[in-house]
Amino acid sequence: MPLFPAFIDLSDKECLVVGGGKVATRKVEKLLSFSRRITLVAPRICDELEDLAHRYGLRMLRRKFAEEDLEGKHLVIVAVDDIGLQERVFELCNARGILCNSVDSPDYCNFIFPSLVVHGDLVIGINTAGKAPAVSKKVRELIQECLPENVGDIVEQVAQERSKLRKGKERQEAILKLVEELFKREESEN
Repeated sequence: MPLFPAFIDLSDKECLVVGGGKVATRKVEKLLSFSRRITLVAPRICDELEDLAHRYGLRMLRRKFAEEDLEGKHLVIVAVDDIGLQERVFELCNARGILCNSVDSPDYCNFIFPSLVVHGDLVIGINTAGKAPAVSKKVRELIQECLPENVGDIVEQVAQERSKLRKGKERQEAILKLVEELFKREESEN
């Protein structure tokens, strides 16, 4: 059965990334669009991830994962090759009701970290229930090619106009018309 897509406000939520390598770096790069409250825990943290941590003020714990690291966390990414550690962290998260994703191990996930298209407030998440991440990546690339470069600006423009109008059918019709005009204008300019 496919997974239900849900979008979660992480702006004030504590996130934990277990791992300090290239995969952890990619996950942190994606998470930074949604939260700056990220803690990294790993005995070794690669230079690129350390640079991100310094640039964005992320907390780094240079040691092995400990159960106490889960205190106050809402989302955990386990980006390590150690299957035993993935299972342990997943079980601890499940017992606490914490969202957990173990990279490349769907059996140790209670959510899938989707392939993401992010343009400002426009966010598109793509997943294959963890079965074929390469397909998600390819679909993301195809979607990226189809979107106008300024689609984030279009979202902002529509949001501003929407806030000026009273709720109801007239607003819905006016907004749909505006969206059509903006996308047509974008197509004609390119």
